[in-house]
Amino acid sequence: MNRSISCTMKNPKVEVFGYPPSTQAGVAPFNILVGGHCKNIPTLEYGFLVQIMKYAEQRIPTLNEYCVVCDEQHVFQNGSMLKPAVCTRELCVFSFYTLGVMSGAAEEVATGAEVVDLLVAMCRAALESPRKSIIFEPYPSVVDPSDPKTLAFNPKKKNYERLQKALDSVMSIREMTQGSYLEIKKQMDKLDPLAHPLLQWIISSNRSHIVKLPLSRLKFMHTSHQFLLLSSPPAKEARFRTAKKLYGSTFAFHGSHIENWHSILRNGLVNASYTKLQGWGKASTGCPPRMSWCRGITE
Repeated sequence: MNRSISCTMKNPKVEVFGYPPSTQAGVAPFNILVGGHCKNIPTLEYGFLVQIMKYAEQRIPTLNEYCVVCDEQHVFQNGSMLKPAVCTRELCVFSFYTLGVMSGAAEEVATGAEVVDLLVAMCRAALESPRKSIIFEPYPSVVDPSDPKTLAFNPKKKNYERLQKALDSVMSIREMTQGSYLEIKKQMDKLDPLAHPLLQWIISSNRSHIVKLPLSRLKFMHTSHQFLLLSSPPAKEARFRTAKKLYGSTFAFHGSHIENWHSILRNGLVNASYTKLQGWGKASTGCPPRMSWCRGITE
């Protein structure tokens, strides 16, 4: 065993994985040419254990950018998010929700009833929006309970009417908390066999950490429904705090319509200016257009 390793290490020209010599400068799971997020197989410059250590050091900070099943980068994600999740590829969805493959890596931790209620409300707002074909992303990927080989909700074959029917069957979170989990699931299955799988997807696909704030946290808002949202991973937050010490910071408030948050929580914020995602009239100096937008009326 030792002899074979020694022989291999002395021959740097060996192309075990078929990569060009330029990739053998060190353990580099990221490709600088594509923005530092592409993975490469480690080279033979170091021993096996050292390779594992170096690879882990570089991969752990970016784990949330990749699917927990296939380890491929998320398609629609705009920057790194706080929580890991499964991608929309059909095989990954089947493995994750039906077989439980890597479900522990993205397992939801004690999501409060009011937070779940908020997630459902955001999903409903996006689904009922006249702009749903644009803003309702990602579309759910849910395995059919009666036929685990197919997807009941498939992003490639969107059916908003069937999705609306399943979402309508999801009971209020307040009512759900009155019984055990099995009883809740049984009641939902009676209403619609796709209701509970859809609720599971709504919860598990959330990439941000949301907690309900105490009633007295922000008194000036005059509402008991206050939530704290964290979407950036610790490494990104650390870079911000470092820059804040050097240059200071400016606090700014920006709100977005509830129909946009289904996508924001899963894809991150995007610059929608001059794109089909922009809601025209929001920044108008005229009173009627601005009031129209605030009331949620389509312009």
